[in-house]
Amino acid sequence: MPVAVKGAVALRKSLRQFTPDLAKQLPKEMAIALKPVVKAARGYAPSESQTLSNWKPRFFNEGRFPTYNASLVKRGIGYKTSPSKPDRRGFRSLARLFNKSAAGAIYEIAGRINPDSVFVKNIKGKYGSVMKGRNEMEGRVLYRAYEEDRGKAQDGVIKAIEKVTAKLNKRASVRG
Repeated sequence: MPVAVKGAVALRKSLRQFTPDLAKQLPKEMAIALKPVVKAARGYAPSESQTLSNWKPRFFNEGRFPTYNASLVKRGIGYKTSPSKPDRRGFRSLARLFNKSAAGAIYEIAGRINPDSVFVKNIKGKYGSVMKGRNEMEGRVLYRAYEEDRGKAQDGVIKAIEKVTAKLNKRASVRG
């Protein structure tokens, strides 16, 4: 669930300018909070032996629907701790979890709009996967791992920002 943190981008600019050591420490502490979610999400991705028959590799002329490759799907799940570009409303994400592979994205959200399709029924029957989350934040891999994390990653990122802010303020208030 998104949380509004004001001044975090300005904090990161100040860190880079005045305390490069703290600028390097912030992404490391944010990564500590995000790594457990990524590890759990990679564990929820099905293996090659569980692949549906239509997702197996095929000749190029047989279709464009992406094939399922477990190693690519697992490698495509990750995190970033650098601020994103502002969206249409001006919001940025300070840390984000992502799923880059097309097959992983299909597996993640299949059934969100049409839960009674044959493809979704085959996925549920073959993998026995469960969708967790609410509304736009509902999925089988990354959203599920985030939901089961129960906000620890979000709290960890916010604590990392607060910790580095406190260190920066402490250094700024010291007079020599």
